[in-house]
Amino acid sequence: MKIVPVIQEVFSKINVDACGPLPVTPSGKRYLLTAMCLSSKYPDAVPVEDITSVTVVDALLQIFSRMGFPKVLQLDQGSSFTSALSTTFLEKFGIKVVHSSVYHPQSNPIERFHRTVKRVLKVLCLESGSDWEQAIYPALFALRTVTHESTGFTPAELVHGKNLRTPLTLLYEKWLDVEETEGEPVTEYVFSLINRMKRCQELAISKMEECQQKNKTWYDKRAVKREFRIGDLVLIFATFKSNKLSPHWTGPGTILRKLSETNYVVQLPGEKATSKVYHVNMLKPYYKRPEEINYLISDLEGENDEEQMEIPCVDSNPIYWTLKRCFKITAKVQI
Repeated sequence: MKIVPVIQEVFSKINVDACGPLPVTPSGKRYLLTAMCLSSKYPDAVPVEDITSVTVVDALLQIFSRMGFPKVLQLDQGSSFTSALSTTFLEKFGIKVVHSSVYHPQSNPIERFHRTVKRVLKVLCLESGSDWEQAIYPALFALRTVTHESTGFTPAELVHGKNLRTPLTLLYEKWLDVEETEGEPVTEYVFSLINRMKRCQELAISKMEECQQKNKTWYDKRAVKREFRIGDLVLIFATFKSNKLSPHWTGPGTILRKLSETNYVVQLPGEKATSKVYHVNMLKPYYKRPEEINYLISDLEGENDEEQMEIPCVDSNPIYWTLKRCFKITAKVQI
């Protein structure tokens, strides 16, 4: 397992993806365009009616107005993210685009966020109705104020330098009858905030590196290293099967380019103009059956017809016929 360097700057690399289709809301929203900062795990989302290029660009502008324009944007290979409009929009603002491997959620951490936000929305919709658009903002607030396992801090604390006041905080203050203290001077507050955020960043990076190493140890115990060269034929894992008897692997495809140790550009079989980025876990070598074996099988089938004419009598020794067949097979293989 390859360890990805930890992103140290907040909002410098953002992961964006589309979640849906979901139940249609009264305002006509069917999809949720989600975003997550890969450094602080700070989430954001915009409900949209569809995932066309124009809608996606408008939603990205809303997200960037809150997170800023990132240096790197990680996207999947959906047509709405790879269209000419989306590509031109991101190039104009100097944003580098990185595409995730298809059908490999391990390389796209926002997929885990999708599962979590769906569970939260399901609970909130059971309590307040089926309009998930109204429940998305309380769900985001909850996810921003919960300690993340990989960083040891809440996303809000890594972004704002302190935890947000939640209903639980208000209840705590009411029970303890906490009195408001006079605010410290602005200059002292700024320096203390800088020191606090720097310390939080150091602890978060250390925690993420520790989690990465632990995950790598568990993954490498059962991982099989694969490496391909340009022009190699590979089989592709079939993520969609028309029926239960469909094969698990399709292909063969051809390796066109090696992007990294784990990602390869593969030309799909039968589609000359179509190529996709696949993770190495989705590929395995394709071994073509040697032609000599095909010739050997065809020759043996012809000899079987001849042997059927040599029907042994009762006095014949069966071992003689077995040895004769073995000698013929051995002679063919040596040739």
